Amino acid sequence: MKPLIYLFFTFFLNNTAKSTHESISASFNVIERGYVLMLEIEFDMYNYLMQSNVTSHKVTLEEFSTYLNETTSWEFNGVQINPKVLSIKSEREHIKVICFLSKSKNKIKSIKVKNDFLSEVKDHSNIIKLDLNNSFKDFRLHKERKNLVVNYP
Repeated sequence: MKPLIYLFFTFFLNNTAKSTHESISASFNVIERGYVLMLEIEFDMYNYLMQSNVTSHKVTLEEFSTYLNETTSWEFNGVQINPKVLSIKSEREHIKVICFLSKSKNKIKSIKVKNDFLSEVKDHSNIIKLDLNNSFKDFRLHKERKNLVVNYP
């Protein structure tokens, strides 16, 4: 009987450890690539699939595009931009999405971001990384802080 109990607890503890994350977050990297502004997003697939307005059992381009535009807004130099999803790749339980934002701006003076992505997930954070104007800045957004304004000199 003892071996069965030991086996049960070993199985339970191993499965629990595999399903937890130390950091529950999604990252949003805004970068200039040549003559375009791109947005690279990385997040946990299961956190996304558990959202109340997601109906598919996998991450689809159409449904993800709708969800992204409902839960985020992006404004560069006073111009509202909706990201256009170009590709979605899954890497185990993580998803990486590449989006086109716009042709590159000569000099970005201001950025406004509203981010409510995966806000239904307990203790979730959205990390906004801005690699623009020859500088790098990153910010943490969460349930109590959903808006960000960055001004460049």
